[in-house]
Amino acid sequence: MMKKRFLVGALTASLLLVGGCSKEEGKASGEGNNTKLSVFLISNGKPLNMEWDVFKKAAEATNTTIIPHASKNANDANQAYNLMVASNDLADVISHRVPTLERLGTEGGLIPLNDLIEEHGPNIKKFMEEHPIYRKDMISVDGNIYALSTFNDFENMKTRWGLFIRTDWLDKFGLPVPTTLDELKNTLTTFIENDANGNGKKDEVGIFARGNTKSATDYLLAIFGAMPYTVFYPDENGKIVYAPYAPNTKEILTEIAEWYKLGLIDKEIFTRGWNARDIMLGGNQGAFACDWLGSTGSYSDTLKDVIPGFKFEAIPPLEGINGEKSKMMGRNTTSEVGWGISVTAKDPIAAIKYMDWWYSEEGRRTWNFGIEGKHYEMVNGQPIFTDYVLKNPDGKTPLQVLMDDGAQIMGPGVHQDANYELQWINGVSKEANEIYSKPGNTIDPMPIVKYTDAELKELEAIIAKTNQLSSEYYQKWILGASDINKEWDSYMREMDALGAKRAMEIVQIAYDRYNKN
Repeated sequence: MMKKRFLVGALTASLLLVGGCSKEEGKASGEGNNTKLSVFLISNGKPLNMEWDVFKKAAEATNTTIIPHASKNANDANQAYNLMVASNDLADVISHRVPTLERLGTEGGLIPLNDLIEEHGPNIKKFMEEHPIYRKDMISVDGNIYALSTFNDFENMKTRWGLFIRTDWLDKFGLPVPTTLDELKNTLTTFIENDANGNGKKDEVGIFARGNTKSATDYLLAIFGAMPYTVFYPDENGKIVYAPYAPNTKEILTEIAEWYKLGLIDKEIFTRGWNARDIMLGGNQGAFACDWLGSTGSYSDTLKDVIPGFKFEAIPPLEGINGEKSKMMGRNTTSEVGWGISVTAKDPIAAIKYMDWWYSEEGRRTWNFGIEGKHYEMVNGQPIFTDYVLKNPDGKTPLQVLMDDGAQIMGPGVHQDANYELQWINGVSKEANEIYSKPGNTIDPMPIVKYTDAELKELEAIIAKTNQLSSEYYQKWILGASDINKEWDSYMREMDALGAKRAMEIVQIAYDRYNKN
Protein backbone atom coordinates (compact mmCIF):
# COMPACT_ATOMS: atom_id res chain seq x y z
CA MET A 1 0.00 0.00 0.00
CA MET A 2 2.79 2.42 0.82
CA LYS A 3 4.45 2.00 -2.56
CA LYS A 4 1.14 2.65 -4.35
CA ARG A 5 0.50 5.70 -2.21
CA PHE A 6 3.78 7.31 -3.23
CA LEU A 7 3.85 6.11 -6.84
CA VAL A 8 3.12 9.50 -8.43
CA GLY A 9 5.79 11.27 -6.38
CA ALA A 10 8.33 8.56 -7.08
CA LEU A 11 7.68 8.78 -10.81
CA THR A 12 8.12 12.56 -10.77
CA ALA A 13 11.38 12.30 -8.86
CA SER A 14 12.69 9.57 -11.15
CA LEU A 15 12.02 11.66 -14.26
CA LEU A 16 13.81 14.61 -12.71
CA LEU A 17 16.85 12.57 -11.74
CA VAL A 18 17.09 10.64 -14.99
CA GLY A 19 16.29 13.47 -17.35
CA GLY A 20 18.41 16.08 -15.61
CA CYS A 21 17.08 19.62 -15.35
CA SER A 22 16.41 22.39 -17.83
CA LYS A 23 17.91 25.86 -17.44
CA GLU A 24 14.88 26.97 -15.51
CA GLU A 25 15.07 23.86 -13.34
CA GLY A 26 18.76 24.58 -12.81
CA LYS A 27 17.87 27.94 -11.33
CA ALA A 28 15.41 26.24 -9.02
CA SER A 29 18.28 24.05 -7.87
CA GLY A 30 20.16 26.83 -6.17
CA GLU A 31 22.09 27.94 -9.27
CA GLY A 32 20.26 31.24 -9.68
CA ASN A 33 16.85 31.90 -8.23
CA ASN A 34 16.06 31.35 -4.60
CA THR A 35 14.75 27.82 -3.95
CA LYS A 36 11.92 26.92 -1.59
CA LEU A 37 12.09 23.73 0.45
CA SER A 38 9.66 22.47 3.07
CA VAL A 39 11.44 20.73 5.95
CA PHE A 40 9.89 18.50 8.63
CA LEU A 41 12.03 18.60 11.78
CA ILE A 42 11.12 18.36 15.47
CA SER A 43 14.03 18.11 17.91
CA ASN A 44 13.56 17.59 21.65
CA GLY A 45 9.94 18.66 21.37
CA LYS A 46 10.78 21.82 19.40
CA PRO A 47 9.74 22.16 15.74
CA LEU A 48 12.07 23.82 13.25
CA ASN A 49 12.03 27.57 13.77
CA MET A 50 13.35 29.82 11.02
CA GLU A 51 14.19 32.42 13.65
CA TRP A 52 17.04 30.13 14.72
CA ASP A 53 20.25 31.88 13.68
CA VAL A 54 21.90 28.69 12.50
CA PHE A 55 19.10 27.80 10.10
CA LYS A 56 18.98 31.40 8.84
CA LYS A 57 22.68 31.05 8.06
CA ALA A 58 22.09 27.77 6.21
CA ALA A 59 19.29 29.33 4.16
CA GLU A 60 21.46 32.31 3.21
CA ALA A 61 24.49 30.17 2.36
CA THR A 62 22.46 27.90 0.06
CA ASN A 63 20.17 30.58 -1.38
CA THR A 64 17.22 28.58 -0.08
CA THR A 65 13.97 29.59 1.58
CA ILE A 66 13.07 27.00 4.21
CA ILE A 67 9.42 26.46 5.06
CA PRO A 68 8.92 24.55 8.33
CA HIS A 69 6.45 21.76 7.66
CA ALA A 70 5.45 20.91 11.23
CA SER A 71 3.06 23.14 13.14
CA LYS A 72 4.60 25.64 15.57
CA ASN A 73 2.66 23.85 18.31
CA ALA A 74 3.88 20.36 17.40
CA ASN A 75 6.02 18.86 20.15
CA ASP A 76 5.58 15.11 19.64
CA ALA A 77 7.85 14.12 16.75
CA ASN A 78 6.42 10.61 16.37
CA GLN A 79 2.83 11.78 16.35
CA ALA A 80 3.53 14.58 13.87
CA TYR A 81 5.53 12.28 11.60
CA ASN A 82 2.82 9.62 11.54
CA LEU A 83 0.19 12.25 10.77
CA MET A 84 2.28 13.61 7.90
CA VAL A 85 2.79 10.17 6.35
CA ALA A 86 -0.83 9.10 6.86
CA SER A 87 -2.10 12.27 5.17
CA ASN A 88 0.33 11.81 2.25
CA ASP A 89 1.46 15.40 2.77
CA LEU A 90 5.21 14.86 2.80
CA ALA A 91 7.71 17.64 3.29
CA ASP A 92 10.48 17.95 0.70
CA VAL A 93 13.06 17.10 3.37
CA ILE A 94 12.06 14.88 6.30
CA SER A 95 14.02 14.63 9.53
CA HIS A 96 13.24 11.79 11.93
CA ARG A 97 14.59 8.55 13.34
CA VAL A 98 16.80 7.00 10.66
CA PRO A 99 15.41 3.44 11.00
CA THR A 100 11.93 4.90 10.44
CA LEU A 101 13.13 6.90 7.44
CA GLU A 102 14.82 3.85 5.95
CA ARG A 103 11.58 1.93 6.29
CA LEU A 104 9.78 4.79 4.55
CA GLY A 105 12.42 4.67 1.83
CA THR A 106 12.05 0.96 1.16
CA GLU A 107 8.28 1.49 1.00
CA GLY A 108 8.72 4.11 -1.71
CA GLY A 109 8.35 7.31 0.29
CA LEU A 110 11.95 8.59 0.11
CA ILE A 111 14.34 8.97 -2.82
CA PRO A 112 17.53 6.88 -2.75
CA LEU A 113 20.32 9.41 -2.35
CA ASN A 114 23.17 7.40 -3.90
CA ASP A 115 23.14 9.07 -7.33
CA LEU A 116 22.24 12.50 -5.98
CA ILE A 117 25.27 12.40 -3.67
CA GLU A 118 27.53 11.23 -6.48
CA GLU A 119 26.45 14.05 -8.81
CA HIS A 120 25.51 16.93 -6.51
CA GLY A 121 26.89 16.23 -3.01
CA PRO A 122 30.67 16.80 -3.06
CA ASN A 123 30.92 17.44 0.68
CA ILE A 124 28.87 14.37 1.56
CA LYS A 125 30.88 12.26 -0.87
CA LYS A 126 34.15 13.47 0.64
CA PHE A 127 32.86 12.78 4.14
CA MET A 128 31.95 9.21 3.17
CA GLU A 129 35.34 8.60 1.58
CA GLU A 130 37.23 9.95 4.60
CA HIS A 131 35.05 8.18 7.19
CA PRO A 132 34.14 4.66 6.00
CA ILE A 133 32.63 3.78 9.40
CA TYR A 134 29.97 6.46 8.92
CA ARG A 135 29.41 5.35 5.34
CA LYS A 136 28.46 1.89 6.62
CA ASP A 137 25.87 3.51 8.87
CA MET A 138 24.30 5.29 5.89
CA ILE A 139 23.61 2.13 3.90
CA SER A 140 20.17 0.60 4.42
CA VAL A 141 19.41 -3.08 4.22
CA ASP A 142 18.62 -2.86 0.49
CA GLY A 143 21.94 -1.14 -0.31
CA ASN A 144 20.52 2.34 -0.81
CA ILE A 145 21.14 5.49 1.19
CA TYR A 146 17.85 7.06 2.25
CA ALA A 147 18.95 9.30 5.11
CA LEU A 148 21.95 11.30 6.30
CA SER A 149 22.48 11.16 10.04
CA THR A 150 23.54 13.57 12.74
CA PHE A 151 26.87 11.84 13.39
CA ASN A 152 28.77 11.97 16.65
CA ASP A 153 32.49 12.76 16.52
CA PHE A 154 33.04 9.08 17.17
CA GLU A 155 36.69 9.06 16.15
CA ASN A 156 37.69 11.83 18.58
CA MET A 157 35.31 11.40 21.51
CA LYS A 158 33.92 7.97 22.27
CA THR A 159 33.53 8.52 25.99
CA ARG A 160 30.14 8.75 27.61
CA TRP A 161 29.91 7.26 31.13
CA GLY A 162 32.43 7.07 33.94
CA LEU A 163 32.80 6.30 37.65
CA PHE A 164 32.80 9.19 40.16
CA ILE A 165 33.58 9.22 43.88
CA ARG A 166 33.66 11.83 46.67
CA THR A 167 37.42 12.37 46.67
CA ASP A 168 37.14 14.93 49.50
CA TRP A 169 35.79 12.08 51.64
CA LEU A 170 38.71 9.90 50.56
CA ASP A 171 41.04 12.65 51.75
CA LYS A 172 39.14 13.00 55.03
CA PHE A 173 39.81 9.38 55.95
CA GLY A 174 43.23 9.11 54.28
CA LEU A 175 41.99 6.51 51.82
CA PRO A 176 43.47 5.80 48.38
CA VAL A 177 41.39 5.85 45.21
CA PRO A 178 39.80 2.39 44.99
CA THR A 179 40.97 0.24 42.10
CA THR A 180 38.94 -2.91 42.75
CA LEU A 181 35.39 -3.71 43.82
CA ASP A 182 36.68 -5.03 47.15
CA GLU A 183 38.47 -1.74 47.81
CA LEU A 184 35.35 0.18 46.86
CA LYS A 185 33.29 -1.94 49.27
CA ASN A 186 35.65 -1.12 52.14
CA THR A 187 35.71 2.58 51.17
CA LEU A 188 31.93 2.94 51.04
CA THR A 189 31.61 1.08 54.35
CA THR A 190 34.02 3.57 55.91
CA PHE A 191 32.02 6.53 54.56
CA ILE A 192 28.71 5.18 55.82
CA GLU A 193 29.89 3.97 59.22
CA ASN A 194 31.97 7.03 60.10
CA ASP A 195 29.73 10.00 59.28
CA ALA A 196 31.59 11.15 56.16
CA ASN A 197 29.46 14.28 55.77
CA GLY A 198 29.93 15.20 59.43
CA ASN A 199 26.29 15.99 60.25
CA GLY A 200 26.03 13.52 63.12
CA LYS A 201 23.60 11.30 61.23
CA LYS A 202 24.06 7.97 59.52
CA ASP A 203 22.57 9.24 56.27
CA GLU A 204 25.40 8.70 53.81
CA VAL A 205 24.50 6.69 50.69
CA GLY A 206 27.07 4.53 48.93
CA ILE A 207 26.18 3.89 45.28
CA PHE A 208 23.31 5.90 43.82
CA ALA A 209 21.93 6.19 40.29
CA ARG A 210 19.47 8.39 38.48
CA GLY A 211 16.77 7.60 35.98
CA ASN A 212 14.10 4.96 35.54
CA THR A 213 14.48 1.29 36.44
CA LYS A 214 16.34 0.50 33.22
CA SER A 215 18.76 3.39 33.59
CA ALA A 216 19.54 2.63 37.23
CA THR A 217 20.02 -1.07 36.43
CA ASP A 218 22.34 -0.27 33.52
CA TYR A 219 24.53 1.93 35.73
CA LEU A 220 24.76 -0.75 38.41
CA LEU A 221 25.65 -3.44 35.90
CA ALA A 222 28.33 -1.19 34.38
CA ILE A 223 29.98 -0.59 37.77
CA PHE A 224 30.25 -4.31 38.45
CA GLY A 225 31.40 -5.32 34.95
CA ALA A 226 28.29 -6.39 33.02
CA MET A 227 26.61 -5.10 29.88
CA PRO A 228 23.18 -3.39 30.00
CA TYR A 229 20.55 -6.11 29.99
CA THR A 230 18.95 -4.99 26.71
CA VAL A 231 22.23 -5.09 24.76
CA PHE A 232 23.43 -7.48 22.06
CA TYR A 233 27.16 -7.50 21.45
CA PRO A 234 29.75 -9.53 19.49
CA ASP A 235 32.22 -11.58 21.54
CA GLU A 236 35.89 -11.91 20.63
CA ASN A 237 34.97 -14.44 17.93
CA GLY A 238 32.27 -12.27 16.38
CA LYS A 239 29.44 -14.32 17.84
CA ILE A 240 26.47 -12.26 19.00
CA VAL A 241 25.61 -12.51 22.70
CA TYR A 242 22.45 -11.17 24.34
CA ALA A 243 23.63 -9.64 27.64
CA PRO A 244 21.49 -11.83 29.95
CA TYR A 245 23.23 -14.85 28.39
CA ALA A 246 26.75 -13.56 29.12
CA PRO A 247 28.67 -15.99 31.33
CA ASN A 248 29.24 -13.43 34.11
CA THR A 249 25.67 -12.10 34.40
CA LYS A 250 24.40 -14.33 37.20
CA GLU A 251 27.53 -13.90 39.30
CA ILE A 252 27.49 -10.11 38.95
CA LEU A 253 23.80 -9.83 39.79
CA THR A 254 24.44 -11.95 42.89
CA GLU A 255 27.21 -9.56 43.94
CA ILE A 256 25.05 -6.47 43.39
CA ALA A 257 22.29 -8.02 45.51
CA GLU A 258 24.80 -8.66 48.29
CA TRP A 259 25.94 -5.02 48.26
CA TYR A 260 22.33 -3.86 48.40
CA LYS A 261 21.72 -6.13 51.39
CA LEU A 262 24.78 -4.64 53.11
CA GLY A 263 23.39 -1.13 52.68
CA LEU A 264 26.08 -0.03 50.21
CA ILE A 265 23.55 0.76 47.46
CA ASP A 266 20.83 3.38 47.76
CA LYS A 267 17.66 1.78 49.15
CA GLU A 268 15.69 3.94 46.73
CA ILE A 269 17.88 3.14 43.74
CA PHE A 270 14.88 2.35 41.51
CA THR A 271 12.53 5.08 42.71
CA ARG A 272 14.50 8.33 43.07
CA GLY A 273 14.11 9.15 39.40
CA TRP A 274 16.08 11.52 37.20
CA ASN A 275 16.78 14.01 40.01
CA ALA A 276 18.69 11.48 42.11
CA ARG A 277 22.05 13.04 41.28
CA ASP A 278 20.87 16.48 42.39
CA ILE A 279 19.35 15.06 45.55
CA MET A 280 22.28 12.86 46.55
CA LEU A 281 25.06 15.34 45.76
CA GLY A 282 23.19 18.51 46.70
CA GLY A 283 22.18 16.90 49.98
CA ASN A 284 25.80 15.95 50.73
CA GLN A 285 24.88 12.27 51.02
CA GLY A 286 25.88 10.37 47.86
CA ALA A 287 29.35 8.86 47.63
CA PHE A 288 29.66 7.04 44.32
CA ALA A 289 27.97 6.89 40.92
CA CYS A 290 28.33 5.88 37.32
CA ASP A 291 27.06 8.68 35.07
CA TRP A 292 27.75 10.98 32.12
CA LEU A 293 31.19 12.58 32.27
CA GLY A 294 30.42 16.16 31.24
CA SER A 295 27.36 16.84 33.33
CA THR A 296 28.52 14.90 36.40
CA GLY A 297 31.88 16.64 36.51
CA SER A 298 30.13 20.01 36.63
CA TYR A 299 28.93 19.40 40.21
CA SER A 300 32.44 20.05 41.52
CA ASP A 301 31.94 23.64 40.37
CA THR A 302 28.29 24.18 41.22
CA LEU A 303 28.51 22.74 44.75
CA LYS A 304 31.97 23.85 45.91
CA ASP A 305 30.55 27.01 47.51
CA VAL A 306 27.54 25.18 48.98
CA ILE A 307 29.43 22.24 50.49
CA PRO A 308 32.91 23.30 51.69
CA GLY A 309 35.63 21.19 50.11
CA PHE A 310 33.17 19.28 47.86
CA LYS A 311 34.92 17.21 45.18
CA PHE A 312 33.21 14.57 43.06
CA GLU A 313 35.81 13.27 40.63
CA ALA A 314 36.24 10.49 38.09
CA ILE A 315 38.27 7.35 38.75
CA PRO A 316 39.27 4.60 36.31
CA PRO A 317 37.18 1.43 35.86
CA LEU A 318 37.38 -1.03 38.73
CA GLU A 319 38.65 -4.58 38.63
CA GLY A 320 35.97 -6.92 39.84
CA ILE A 321 34.72 -10.48 39.66
CA ASN A 322 37.11 -12.83 37.85
CA GLY A 323 39.15 -9.86 36.69
CA GLU A 324 36.22 -8.23 34.86
CA LYS A 325 36.58 -4.45 34.64
CA SER A 326 33.73 -1.99 35.01
CA LYS A 327 32.14 -1.72 31.58
CA MET A 328 31.81 1.87 30.43
CA MET A 329 29.82 1.90 27.21
CA GLY A 330 30.99 4.53 24.76
CA ARG A 331 28.97 6.64 22.36
CA ASN A 332 27.88 5.16 19.10
CA THR A 333 28.58 6.72 15.73
CA THR A 334 25.15 8.35 15.70
CA SER A 335 22.00 8.70 17.76
CA GLU A 336 20.21 7.56 14.59
CA VAL A 337 18.46 10.82 13.82
CA GLY A 338 18.81 12.36 10.37
CA TRP A 339 17.02 13.49 7.23
CA GLY A 340 16.13 12.35 3.73
CA ILE A 341 14.33 13.60 0.61
CA SER A 342 10.73 12.62 -0.05
CA VAL A 343 9.54 11.32 -3.42
CA THR A 344 7.16 14.28 -3.62
CA ALA A 345 10.02 16.79 -3.33
CA LYS A 346 9.68 19.31 -6.17
CA ASP A 347 13.44 19.78 -6.56
CA PRO A 348 15.57 16.90 -5.22
CA ILE A 349 18.73 18.49 -6.59
CA ALA A 350 18.15 21.66 -4.59
CA ALA A 351 17.38 19.51 -1.56
CA ILE A 352 20.62 17.52 -1.78
CA LYS A 353 22.62 20.72 -2.30
CA TYR A 354 21.04 22.18 0.83
CA MET A 355 21.85 19.00 2.74
CA ASP A 356 25.38 18.96 1.31
CA TRP A 357 26.12 22.40 2.81
CA TRP A 358 25.83 20.99 6.33
CA TYR A 359 28.77 18.68 5.54
CA SER A 360 30.90 21.58 4.31
CA GLU A 361 33.51 23.15 6.58
CA GLU A 362 31.27 26.20 7.04
CA GLY A 363 28.16 24.11 7.63
CA ARG A 364 29.79 21.83 10.16
CA ARG A 365 31.28 24.78 12.05
CA THR A 366 27.94 26.59 12.09
CA TRP A 367 26.00 23.62 13.42
CA ASN A 368 28.62 22.91 16.09
CA PHE A 369 29.59 26.41 17.20
CA GLY A 370 26.82 28.75 16.04
CA ILE A 371 27.34 32.16 14.45
CA GLU A 372 30.72 33.86 14.23
CA GLY A 373 30.80 37.05 16.24
CA LYS A 374 27.90 35.99 18.44
CA HIS A 375 28.68 32.47 19.59
CA TYR A 376 32.34 32.15 18.63
CA GLU A 377 35.40 33.96 17.30
CA MET A 378 38.11 32.44 15.12
CA VAL A 379 41.39 32.25 17.04
CA ASN A 380 44.43 30.74 15.32
CA GLY A 381 42.12 29.09 12.83
CA GLN A 382 39.87 27.53 15.49
CA PRO A 383 36.36 28.55 16.61
CA ILE A 384 36.48 29.65 20.26
CA PHE A 385 33.26 30.30 22.18
CA THR A 386 32.46 33.82 23.35
CA ASP A 387 31.39 34.76 26.86
CA TYR A 388 27.82 34.87 25.53
CA VAL A 389 28.05 31.07 25.38
CA LEU A 390 30.41 30.31 28.25
CA LYS A 391 29.21 32.97 30.71
CA ASN A 392 25.70 33.62 29.48
CA PRO A 393 24.13 36.72 31.10
CA ASP A 394 20.80 34.88 31.46
CA GLY A 395 22.43 31.99 33.30
CA LYS A 396 21.91 29.47 30.50
CA THR A 397 24.29 26.55 30.08
CA PRO A 398 26.48 26.63 26.96
CA LEU A 399 24.42 23.86 25.38
CA GLN A 400 21.18 25.72 26.10
CA VAL A 401 22.55 28.86 24.47
CA LEU A 402 23.58 26.96 21.36
CA MET A 403 20.37 24.99 21.01
CA ASP A 404 18.22 28.09 21.47
CA ASP A 405 19.81 29.42 18.28
CA GLY A 406 19.62 26.12 16.36
CA ALA A 407 23.14 24.78 16.91
CA GLN A 408 23.51 21.19 18.16
CA ILE A 409 19.89 20.49 17.15
CA MET A 410 19.47 16.80 16.36
CA GLY A 411 18.02 16.21 12.90
CA PRO A 412 20.23 17.62 10.15
CA GLY A 413 22.73 15.31 8.51
CA VAL A 414 25.92 16.78 9.95
CA HIS A 415 29.15 15.77 11.70
CA GLN A 416 29.62 16.78 15.32
CA ASP A 417 32.95 18.30 16.43
CA ALA A 418 34.17 17.05 19.82
CA ASN A 419 35.93 20.38 20.42
CA TYR A 420 32.56 22.06 20.94
CA GLU A 421 32.02 19.98 24.10
CA LEU A 422 35.63 20.07 25.28
CA GLN A 423 35.46 23.88 25.36
CA TRP A 424 32.66 24.17 27.89
CA ILE A 425 33.14 21.19 30.18
CA ASN A 426 35.08 21.98 33.35
CA GLY A 427 38.44 20.67 34.50
CA VAL A 428 36.94 17.70 36.36
CA SER A 429 35.02 16.63 33.28
CA LYS A 430 38.07 17.08 31.05
CA GLU A 431 40.13 14.91 33.38
CA ALA A 432 37.31 12.34 33.36
CA ASN A 433 37.31 12.36 29.57
CA GLU A 434 41.09 11.83 29.56
CA ILE A 435 40.74 8.85 31.92
CA TYR A 436 38.07 7.17 29.83
CA SER A 437 39.78 7.97 26.53
CA LYS A 438 42.65 5.65 27.48
CA PRO A 439 42.65 2.27 25.68
CA GLY A 440 40.48 -0.31 27.37
CA ASN A 441 38.61 2.10 29.66
CA THR A 442 35.69 2.64 27.29
CA ILE A 443 34.23 -0.08 25.10
CA ASP A 444 32.57 0.48 21.74
CA PRO A 445 28.88 -0.36 21.62
CA MET A 446 27.41 -2.72 19.08
CA PRO A 447 27.63 -1.08 15.64
CA ILE A 448 24.40 0.09 14.07
CA VAL A 449 23.15 -2.84 12.03
CA LYS A 450 20.21 -2.85 9.64
CA TYR A 451 17.29 -5.27 9.43
CA THR A 452 14.76 -6.25 6.83
CA ASP A 453 11.15 -5.46 7.72
CA ALA A 454 10.52 -9.13 8.51
CA GLU A 455 13.64 -9.40 10.68
CA LEU A 456 12.86 -6.20 12.57
CA LYS A 457 9.25 -7.15 13.16
CA GLU A 458 10.26 -10.54 14.59
CA LEU A 459 13.12 -9.10 16.65
CA GLU A 460 11.04 -6.30 18.17
CA ALA A 461 8.28 -8.73 19.13
CA ILE A 462 10.79 -10.92 20.96
CA ILE A 463 12.83 -8.30 22.80
CA ALA A 464 9.75 -6.38 23.94
CA LYS A 465 8.96 -9.45 26.05
CA THR A 466 12.47 -10.56 26.99
CA ASN A 467 13.60 -7.09 28.06
CA GLN A 468 10.53 -6.71 30.24
CA LEU A 469 11.13 -10.13 31.80
CA SER A 470 14.77 -9.30 32.52
CA SER A 471 13.84 -5.96 34.04
CA GLU A 472 11.41 -7.63 36.44
CA TYR A 473 13.81 -10.38 37.49
CA TYR A 474 16.86 -8.12 37.83
CA GLN A 475 15.00 -5.63 39.99
CA LYS A 476 13.58 -8.16 42.44
CA TRP A 477 16.90 -10.01 42.70
CA ILE A 478 18.84 -6.81 43.44
CA LEU A 479 16.27 -5.73 46.04
CA GLY A 480 16.39 -9.17 47.66
CA ALA A 481 12.73 -9.88 47.00
CA SER A 482 13.62 -13.34 45.69
CA ASP A 483 16.62 -15.65 45.43
CA ILE A 484 18.57 -15.52 42.17
CA ASN A 485 20.09 -18.96 42.79
CA LYS A 486 16.65 -20.54 43.04
CA GLU A 487 15.18 -18.69 40.06
CA TRP A 488 18.01 -18.35 37.57
CA ASP A 489 17.37 -21.60 35.69
CA SER A 490 13.66 -20.91 35.39
CA TYR A 491 14.44 -17.37 34.20
CA MET A 492 16.69 -18.77 31.46
CA ARG A 493 13.97 -21.22 30.40
CA GLU A 494 11.47 -18.39 30.18
CA MET A 495 13.91 -16.36 28.08
CA ASP A 496 14.39 -19.33 25.76
CA ALA A 497 10.64 -19.80 25.46
CA LEU A 498 10.16 -16.15 24.53
CA GLY A 499 12.63 -16.53 21.66
CA ALA A 500 15.79 -14.93 23.07
CA LYS A 501 18.05 -17.34 21.18
CA ARG A 502 16.18 -16.63 17.96
CA ALA A 503 16.76 -12.92 18.62
CA MET A 504 20.50 -13.58 18.80
CA GLU A 505 20.27 -15.38 15.44
CA ILE A 506 18.53 -12.39 13.84
CA VAL A 507 21.09 -9.93 15.19
CA GLN A 508 23.89 -12.24 14.03
CA ILE A 509 22.51 -12.19 10.48
CA ALA A 510 22.34 -8.38 10.52
CA TYR A 511 25.81 -8.08 12.07
CA ASP A 512 27.36 -10.37 9.45
CA ARG A 513 25.64 -8.35 6.74
CA TYR A 514 27.03 -5.13 8.24
CA ASN A 515 30.56 -6.52 8.13
CA LYS A 516 30.19 -7.34 4.44
CA ASN A 517 29.27 -3.76 3.48
